[in-house]
Amino acid sequence: MARRLVPRADPFLSRQVVRDFDRWSVRQLGNPNVVSALSGFATSALERSAALGIATCCDRGSWHILEQRKVLDAESARTGAPREYFDPYMVDRELREYELVDRIVVPSEPARLSFLRRGVDPSKVVKVPYGVDVRAFTPPSARRHPGAIVSVATVGLTKGQRYLVEAFRSLHSSSASLTLVGPMDPGWDVRLDLARGDVRLTGAVPRARVVEELQHASIFVLASLQEGLALVISQAMACGLPVIATEATGVRELVDDGVEGFVVPAGDAQAIAESLAVLLDHPERAVEMGRAGRARVESLGGWDEYGSRLLQVFDGARAEHA
Repeated sequence: MARRLVPRADPFLSRQVVRDFDRWSVRQLGNPNVVSALSGFATSALERSAALGIATCCDRGSWHILEQRKVLDAESARTGAPREYFDPYMVDRELREYELVDRIVVPSEPARLSFLRRGVDPSKVVKVPYGVDVRAFTPPSARRHPGAIVSVATVGLTKGQRYLVEAFRSLHSSSASLTLVGPMDPGWDVRLDLARGDVRLTGAVPRARVVEELQHASIFVLASLQEGLALVISQAMACGLPVIATEATGVRELVDDGVEGFVVPAGDAQAIAESLAVLLDHPERAVEMGRAGRARVESLGGWDEYGSRLLQVFDGARAEHA
């Protein structure tokens, strides 16, 4: 929730919001056994807790921030797209917390490995994949739109829509359609040449509309260049969709390649196009994968299982301070 408080366009206001939230967090500490905080937002609270001998955990929903920046800077340099802005203030807070805490909680193997590449002790980085609400995200009661491809993500550099749109435009299927669900970073309508009118863009929509878009579609794609573990992958699977996603999304926590969908390299439009062609040419296989995906997420235990595993992490950190 804290991230929603941070105005993305104004780093100075963002810093003030973060500082105020951190000060508030310190005042709320009380006498806990464990303090867990969303990375970057409670550095002072974590420092105070560590000084008191309290177990501390940092919840990082993505890659190590320096690995994240490295990947996106390389993509920007390669394609000429504007660089993603990483506020040095927030980078410093993240790095301080990684050093300070007893545990860093990440949602996927790519995220875990990003910390190991930066020399963080492997025993300190713990993987706890996210859950999904299988009651809110369900297969449709009506017929899907044949050939309808959907992607749910902010349109911009990080989510790799450049490669998805390129893959879609290379297809030879006249019945295929592509919908990008989510807000768009400035200038990406031009970079993706959306004026051609062959790609539908919804803009920011509420969750109920996201469910509708997933239920209307026949194939889900996420082409991200880096990702912790995108919740929308499991949401799409819960809606009975076959998934095409890049290795960088953490998709292997949920998808066995060729069973619930296809896993492709990041930044590879041809691999996305080839996977799309298989599902478009063999719709019965797409349906079979979608059913397998629904069964897979049902078996994972949802958010209750996530909570149980998180408590185990807390117990382990606390035991070291006993």
